[in-house]
Amino acid sequence: MNKKLQVLLVLLILTMLLVIATISYNLLSNMESIADNLLPAVDSVNEEESERQQQASDFTMQDMNGNEVRLSDFFGKPIVLNFWTTWCPSCITEMPYFEQLHNEMGDEIHIIKVNLIDGQHETREHVESFFQSRDYTFPIYFDTSMQASRAYGIRSIPRTFFIDADGYIVAMVQGTLNEQTMQNGIEMAFENH
Repeated sequence: MNKKLQVLLVLLILTMLLVIATISYNLLSNMESIADNLLPAVDSVNEEESERQQQASDFTMQDMNGNEVRLSDFFGKPIVLNFWTTWCPSCITEMPYFEQLHNEMGDEIHIIKVNLIDGQHETREHVESFFQSRDYTFPIYFDTSMQASRAYGIRSIPRTFFIDADGYIVAMVQGTLNEQTMQNGIEMAFENH
């Protein structure tokens, strides 16, 4: 094979690889766009559990001042319990909905956003810096011992639980919340009381 033919063949192969990479990228982008537009379902506890009502598991966490608090300290008002990290894009995407909820219903409902501190990927200092660099006013809490994530079987985030004023789980969302899903969960928490 002469040199010109070899160069043309290499250029043709590189062009084909570039076209394949571009098509793959566009397909993945479209799939993510479709997934982002899906409304995650608010799942009620299953029928058997709803008859006896599933009590929310209690756990200890730390507030931003380092004080230990328990989930049960917040019973008496409906609770939106959310598990998140700063490295989770979906967790960041749903933060404006929590801020809006805090601004509109902060006196009627507890927002408990529990950050999963692991000491490596997620440190308290990083989370505090992240939080302070934004204008969010809702409270955040830290699961420094992983007690909360174990109690709720957290294997992927974000995950949100809607708990009524008596401390019973009425709904759960696995994945990113949107405004409508948040509203549906809150209505269920208020209806159950």
